[in-house]
Amino acid sequence: MMNRPKQRMSLRSLLTSLAALGLLSTQLFSSAQAGQGQGGAAPPAAVAPKAAPPPAAAAKPAQPPRAAAPAPTAGAKTGTAAAPAPAVGGKPGAAAAAPAKPGADGEFPGLATDGMMASEKDGLRRLLQKFQSPCGKPHSLLTSLRTDPGCPLSLVAGRWMAKLFSDGFLESEVEERYSKRFVSSKCVQIDISGASTLGDPSAPIALIEFSDFECPHCRMAEPIVKQVLKEFKNVKWVFMNFPLQMHANAPTLAAAALAAGKQGKFWPYHDRLFENQGTVRQADLILYAQELGLDVLRFQADLEASRSRVARERSIGDKLDLGGTPTFFVNCRKVEGPLSLDNLRSYIEAEAAK
Repeated sequence: MMNRPKQRMSLRSLLTSLAALGLLSTQLFSSAQAGQGQGGAAPPAAVAPKAAPPPAAAAKPAQPPRAAAPAPTAGAKTGTAAAPAPAVGGKPGAAAAAPAKPGADGEFPGLATDGMMASEKDGLRRLLQKFQSPCGKPHSLLTSLRTDPGCPLSLVAGRWMAKLFSDGFLESEVEERYSKRFVSSKCVQIDISGASTLGDPSAPIALIEFSDFECPHCRMAEPIVKQVLKEFKNVKWVFMNFPLQMHANAPTLAAAALAAGKQGKFWPYHDRLFENQGTVRQADLILYAQELGLDVLRFQADLEASRSRVARERSIGDKLDLGGTPTFFVNCRKVEGPLSLDNLRSYIEAEAAK
């Protein structure tokens, strides 16, 4: 019984000492004093109320839904974030339409513009608006494409222009080339009477080629022209000899082909000369004639006689200021641009559309 009062005094003295040293707050010290008068179990309870605030603080993190709500509002103001689309509910298509505007919705009817850059489409639009309808109508080429199905030439002209942009030509270059072909191009009369012809003689479109049997580019053109004949039954191929001065043997080769033509074998002989280009010797000319079943003596006589015909065809080309071989004309229009199947197609389609 004597030990209990001593415990109380000892605890009280300890608390007093701690308070004096500043290690225990005055409030805790007062609570401890009150607890001592109630039997000593109260001190823990006096500390517990101070721990109650944490639940109140924990309740605050439960409010993030309010912080997330402003996001659509901020997105709607900027107009650049992807978030506004769901907020609008079905209007995301309006944002996607902006980049697809050039060339979409029939802006360039019938023209292939999918692979073109925006700057190329802008240039195409400007030139289509600048140039007049190729059918002579009082409106632009662009208007013709959109509203004038009675002018098929406008589609040919527009496609050719778009192809130049797609091939990497600058707007100024496209303008110059288009003007040269569709605006200032002249129709020149070419005397093709007596020339070697392949295809239907009555075909309305003549693909006239001035060529040289020793010219590498002329050899490269052969499969292109033959493909044209397969695709267009309204086209005939007219071969005109234009031996270049740098090719010493070219006039003789041309005369040999014409001599074979006297016996109905111009085109097979023509093929032999191109197939063996660069290796043909004088003796080979007789050999090819034999292989094709020609009368060799007649062939030799016709070869010499055909030299004047070669010179005549060359003089026709000189008047046209060709500048080199191969040079093509579609009827009376000189073919400008690269030696390609697409380019020849375009000129033939244009002639057929007139």
